[in-house]
Amino acid sequence: MNYYQFSTEDLAADDYFKEWVSSPGPETEAFWTEFLREYPERYYQVAEARQLVSGLRDIQHQPALTKNVDAIWNRIENTLESTRPMPVERWLTGSRSWKVAAAVLLMLGVGWFGWQQLHKAGFSPMERSLTGNEWVETLNEASQIMHIQLADGSRVDLQKGGRLRYRKELAGTQREVFLTGEAFFDVKKNPKKPFVVYANGLVTKVLGTSFRIKAPADAPTVTVDVKTGRVSVYPNQPSRVQDPESKGMVLTPNQKVVFQRDAATLNKLVVEKPLPLIPKKEMQRFVFEDASVDRVFTAIERAYGIDIIFDEEVMQHCTLTMSIDNEDLFQKLDVICKVLDARYKLLNAQIVIYSKGCPKPL
Repeated sequence: MNYYQFSTEDLAADDYFKEWVSSPGPETEAFWTEFLREYPERYYQVAEARQLVSGLRDIQHQPALTKNVDAIWNRIENTLESTRPMPVERWLTGSRSWKVAAAVLLMLGVGWFGWQQLHKAGFSPMERSLTGNEWVETLNEASQIMHIQLADGSRVDLQKGGRLRYRKELAGTQREVFLTGEAFFDVKKNPKKPFVVYANGLVTKVLGTSFRIKAPADAPTVTVDVKTGRVSVYPNQPSRVQDPESKGMVLTPNQKVVFQRDAATLNKLVVEKPLPLIPKKEMQRFVFEDASVDRVFTAIERAYGIDIIFDEEVMQHCTLTMSIDNEDLFQKLDVICKVLDARYKLLNAQIVIYSKGCPKPL
């Protein structure tokens, strides 16, 4: 059974899963523990399915609640039947119990009454843990940035509305965290224990660096941009045949990737405002006198860590005399291209220069 592909409702309707939730034994406990160890990114689906099964088990025998649920379900069914028939019929019809569970979950989202019933049964929405106190989940409901210090010394700056889930001690062979929303990570270096962020279908893996992830829950894309170090990013598509990381790409400072969730594609770009990677005093040396374009472009590559592609043969006679120490990267390129009657384009996180060349000096 390929449980990795199961949605929340698929899991909740599965007999083997329900057996684990309702009356766990050594076999089911071992299986699902290993499943979560191998696919930790499926945590939320498993947690929600557990809530669904457990909520049904404790609530379906309460006559008063069942009566209310029936009335609510009739309204739900009449509304959804014409617009979303397949999801409803696939797992809710044919069983009065599943209608009860669906209505309970709806009440959890839209009213205090449903929350109160699950809370009485011991299921608070903020207590979504499968392994006791091993995991911590933090939601930033404040207007300012929330600063989170992890056990390994790494720091996470969580933006408003962001949610971060992590182990208290970051135990295991990898330091794994789960993100929804936006956060900046400053990761403590540990070559023996990679730091891995799961965010809306994208995996970001580092040894020690700083980077930002934007992964709003309902957005079609996930964006990762790198400030320092190197970052590996790849779609969260586990395979027993091929290393999923081999389908990804490596990012360096001033680069970012945009992950299209539906198509599971990655697009590497240059960040909107590239920052110098060298000391400020070295940036003041961007003063050139009759310098070859190769020398100028090499200086820019070193300063910003971005490759510049140009035809050396075509531009072999081009030289520059200018001072561009105060301009940002794109201003520098604009000035150079204006002087050389050239143009540039950003392609695959590289700068490509297009030029007709310069006349050979007499």
